[in-house]
Amino acid sequence: MTGKDVQNDIIRLKEEIEGSLNWGKARSWHSKMYTELSEKIFEETNVMLSAATLKRFFGVIKHEGNPSITTLDTLSQFIGKESWRAFRTDKKSSRFHFKINEFKKSSYDIFGFFLALIIIGIIGNRSKEVVINVSDFSLSSKVLSNEYPNSVVFDFNIPNDIDADSLFIQQYWDVTKTISISKGQKKATGIYYFPGYFKAKLLVNNKSVQEHDLFLKSNGWLGLVEYNPVPKYFIPELKKNTGIYVPRNIEEEIIHSELPLFTSYHFVDDIVNVSGDNFTLKATIQNRFDEKWAICHSLRIFFIGKDGAMIIPFSKIGCSSDNNIMLNDVYLNGKENDLSALSADFTDPTDLSIKVRQKVVDISINGKHVYSLHYQAPMGELVGLRFKFLGLGEVIDFKIYNDQSEEVIL
Repeated sequence: MTGKDVQNDIIRLKEEIEGSLNWGKARSWHSKMYTELSEKIFEETNVMLSAATLKRFFGVIKHEGNPSITTLDTLSQFIGKESWRAFRTDKKSSRFHFKINEFKKSSYDIFGFFLALIIIGIIGNRSKEVVINVSDFSLSSKVLSNEYPNSVVFDFNIPNDIDADSLFIQQYWDVTKTISISKGQKKATGIYYFPGYFKAKLLVNNKSVQEHDLFLKSNGWLGLVEYNPVPKYFIPELKKNTGIYVPRNIEEEIIHSELPLFTSYHFVDDIVNVSGDNFTLKATIQNRFDEKWAICHSLRIFFIGKDGAMIIPFSKIGCSSDNNIMLNDVYLNGKENDLSALSADFTDPTDLSIKVRQKVVDISINGKHVYSLHYQAPMGELVGLRFKFLGLGEVIDFKIYNDQSEEVIL
């Protein structure tokens, strides 16, 4: 295929993504929508494309040359294709693909036909600008229980005379997790399967008019076997207050599973006087199961702040290409960056240290410094910690220290 064919397929891929999201044209998206799309792609493909990469792809940021194959593969997978190659060969999949050769007989008719379509589209899509005064709206919530899954009741106010095409409550950063609401409606409910610190949004015509912090605590340590769509919950075994283990019955369930299973330990609560930009975690980790699908010994450690989050990945070195690191506003894709320094076997107890000072993250493995990275956006107060393992993982010991090197008891 020619370079022109490649460009046409890239345009077609852009249109497919825009159509699947139903957010309108990408050039009209605000910056936060690109961040939300980055997170959505990560959830679907386990590959992190930064907001800047997505802006370059959609032409918001000028960039010479074509996107990388990794970017094109990931975006193709996001809309359900196996790869960029599969997307290019499956022309029937595109709702926007036209066989131009069929129209060659009458170029003037083609021009007139498309000109008419453009005019109709402009007229049809023209709508009255909705004037929104955010002070006319309100959003609050009530948590129904201390257990999971947990439902939340949202109370909100929307002016009766609002002229809006769409009204939604977005439960958290994932833009697909929305609740449709109607004019005159005052309450709605949503379900949450994980503890966390969420920012719910009231959306009018896909624009946020009110945001509301929602703090769903874990009530001590909570364990999950992450079945989809509903996880299985368990109470982890705690040893000496600093060791976290899977109970024997859950261990047997995971070992005998033919499909990959993630297990995770969650602690989300008020952690007094600890900044998400200034703390230290020291932990000793072991993974005793490396059969079948668990060979990579993958581990992700999540730090949850009131204004952001971090995800730091570890695995055997041979699996490092599949890792992606997120430090609040910084995303690094393991397909495009060398993250092999974040490699550990975990067959034997392994010491990890993650030190954050003034938004600089320093990571050590078994006492050896292996990685540093800086981020910009503040995390806010630290409110949660999560260990997520592919297969079975044990936190033999862990400690958190504040910026004064004082141990913090969870």
